[in-house]
Formats: sequence, structure tokens, C-alpha cells
Amino acid sequence: MTIQFKKIGKTFVAIAQGIDLRQPIQNEDIQAIEKGLATFGVVVFKNQPLDEQQQDTFIRRFGPGRNGTFKEIAGNNPNFIDVGTVDDLGNPIPPDSLRAEYLLANQLWHTDGSFNKRPIRITALLARELPPIPPPTEFADMRSAYQDLSKIQKEEFIKLKVVHSVLRSREQIGMSIEKFSTDTVNLLPPVEHSLVREHPYNKLNSLYIASHASHIVGWPLEKGRTLIKDLIDFSTQTKYTYSHDWDLHDFVMWDDRWTMHRATPYSGPHPRKMRQCAVFETEDIF
Repeated sequence: MTIQFKKIGKTFVAIAQGIDLRQPIQNEDIQAIEKGLATFGVVVFKNQPLDEQQQDTFIRRFGPGRNGTFKEIAGNNPNFIDVGTVDDLGNPIPPDSLRAEYLLANQLWHTDGSFNKRPIRITALLARELPPIPPPTEFADMRSAYQDLSKIQKEEFIKLKVVHSVLRSREQIGMSIEKFSTDTVNLLPPVEHSLVREHPYNKLNSLYIASHASHIVGWPLEKGRTLIKDLIDFSTQTKYTYSHDWDLHDFVMWDDRWTMHRATPYSGPHPRKMRQCAVFETEDIF
């Protein structure tokens, strides 16, 4: 059966139907999913109870995965980040632990891995265990937000470069550089990316910002940070956003090149286990 996409958001987001991700994936399926991500930004696959090997095998069909850079949150598989309230043994993650503090920044609007010279281009998140009322995940359509800018803004913004740094996003939730491992600091120096990004699949432009975005190259620090904040506020108006209400074994993929997302708070007594995986760009972006 051919994969079909049903749009469920106002301007983006679709449900994919007609595929079981636990089964061998054909090249035409990969191409269809790539097209779906370029078209809808966020794609929801329902009822996909993937085990660790199946999830890893599937996501690596889309490109190179993580290398386990973050010792602060590294697990057994360097391509996975487990985000939740308990570890795999069911032990609660202490709220004052380094792991919990690091993951708290997920509640800021962000684009995964924009602090890399070759940033993450696709992220996927699997709902492995959920509380009775799961906290939603919110997504923002940065393409529609860009399209609604004025002509003058578009002409100005397309010339700008933004410095991205993992330290910038973490300092916003009170995490200092001293809490990062030496490897993380050395391997992830600040990088520059264009404020406006053209999608290689359809040549459509979008804003490329995130909580990792620190400042504008060549601008005074606070002036650049004010612009970044204003653009994030503009892009996350209700008309540009979608809130995903999770069901068990939902597998949600998104295209980081033209979306932002954020987690919403949860501190209930019931365990929540989500497993994230991702693939990087295969070349530097400018």
C-alpha cells in the first residue's frame, strides 16, 4: 500500500497512513516520507510499537545519526536521547539532577541541533510509556511565518547570519558552562547559520531560529537578541502552531529545517518515557 498523508494542522502537519515502520522499509517509502516532511513539516505515524533496534534501523535510512557527543545525557545507544520522567529501570529522574536540568531547556522553542555546523535535519520521537493525560508537544511552522513577513523584512533578513550555541539555550534556564563536560564544550563551539533558510526539496524559504540562537552577526548583542525573541514570538502565534496530543506508540517525525518545537511541562506521578532519535545534514549549511 502506498503511503498516504492526511493534513491535520492549519498550515502544516499530517498523519501518515499505510505503513508499518517495524517492517523492512523500501526506497520508495523513504522518498515518500522525505516528500511528506518537506510538504507538511511534521508527520505522525500512529501505533508504531518499535523496539530499540527497529527505531534505530529506520531512522538511519535518512542519514547519519548522533555520535554521542553529549555525555550529560548519553545513553547506551549514542543515537538516542531518552526524554521522560524515569529511566529504563523505572527509577525517577531527580529534578535537581544534571540530566533533568539539561532536558528542561526542551520547554523552550527550539530547532534540534542548530548549534552544530552540520545541524540536525530530521528528528523523530517515540511515545513508549505515557501518563493518563500526556503533556502535548507543540510545533511551529516557520515557513508560513516567513511568508507573512513584509517585503522589507524579507529583504533585510535574508542577508543576516545568526550565531547558534548550545550554551545560549541552557543559560536561559540557568545552566552554566561549568556543568557541561569538556568534550561537549570543545566539540560544539558557536556556529553561524543564515537567518533565512531555503529548503533543498522545494526551494521554499523559512526562518531558521531557535533558543540556541544567540545573536546576529555584526549587530550589537542585545539588538540581535531582541530581534531573535521578536521573531520567535511572531512565529509561535496560534495561527502558526500545532499541539500534538500523544497516544501510546505514536512516532512523530519532523523536518528541523523549517519547524520549531517545544515540550510542555509535566511533573505527575505516572511515568513518561519518550525516545528521541535524529539524523544530521550530510554537508555544512550556510
